Amino acid sequence: MKIVKKLKILPTLEQVLVTPVIHKIYSEKLLSHQLIFCINSGRAGSNYLAELLGTTEEIISYHEPDPAMNGSYLSLINQYDYNYSFKKRRIKSQSIKNILLKLPKDKIYCETNHMFIKTFFDVVIHDFKNIEVIILRRRLASVLKSFIELGYFSSKNPNWSGWMSSPNAVTSAISCIASDQNLDQYDLCIAYLIDIEARAIRFQKTYSWLKIHEVRLESLIEFSNIQELCKQLKVTPTEKTENMYKVKINQRSSAKLKYGTQQVGIDYCQQRIKQYIDKATQKGIVIPSLPFILE
Repeated sequence: MKIVKKLKILPTLEQVLVTPVIHKIYSEKLLSHQLIFCINSGRAGSNYLAELLGTTEEIISYHEPDPAMNGSYLSLINQYDYNYSFKKRRIKSQSIKNILLKLPKDKIYCETNHMFIKTFFDVVIHDFKNIEVIILRRRLASVLKSFIELGYFSSKNPNWSGWMSSPNAVTSAISCIASDQNLDQYDLCIAYLIDIEARAIRFQKTYSWLKIHEVRLESLIEFSNIQELCKQLKVTPTEKTENMYKVKINQRSSAKLKYGTQQVGIDYCQQRIKQYIDKATQKGIVIPSLPFILE
């Protein structure tokens, strides 16, 4: 009986011959695709970018597809270093592989998800080879204004904590001026936004061999800049690209007020950013020196 049981679990000759072939086809299918990811803070135009790039001939784009890698995955990178949760976070790679297997061979996978730089950049770079990254930036004061009006980093919005990393996360890329509980909503938002920029800079240094494209959301009001981005990515804009661009230009407006918050002024947001930077400087914290922070 023991011998019979052992024989039952032995692979058949057909399985021995076919499995390597299937594995080879599977691997070649995955390796044939280019992948594009986006580093951004949230509220920086990533949804628009996904829609825009999705109109090109070659790209199939996704904005925060499942698993979005927020929630429990965010808690892990807040509390522990990246090595601690690496295996668990590789669920994202498997999800992407499942999508790639369904895509036509000549299509590019593009995901614009602000969780990329926080919870899964390392696992996808480990598991895939043909990767390019877009760093999408927007004027910091405009992003801050949107954060405040949407109640991020406050009790007015119950959802933000599942998406926004703590500026004092174990994996943060820059020191914060104080603990989370000792910062008001403005300083928490600013500290988070500056940390995202510091994470982007750290990413560029760590993965210097990757093709990285730096884009300002404000620059995409000119179609020539959209064409230039497409040229860099080696993709082909279509009539849909231009039509969508025109519609977006006509529809751009301030974020709608939510969660009972009051609208804030852009000048006040800029003032608070400067105040935060001054406090950081006094503590010996070096803030990334980029125009979009103080403009």
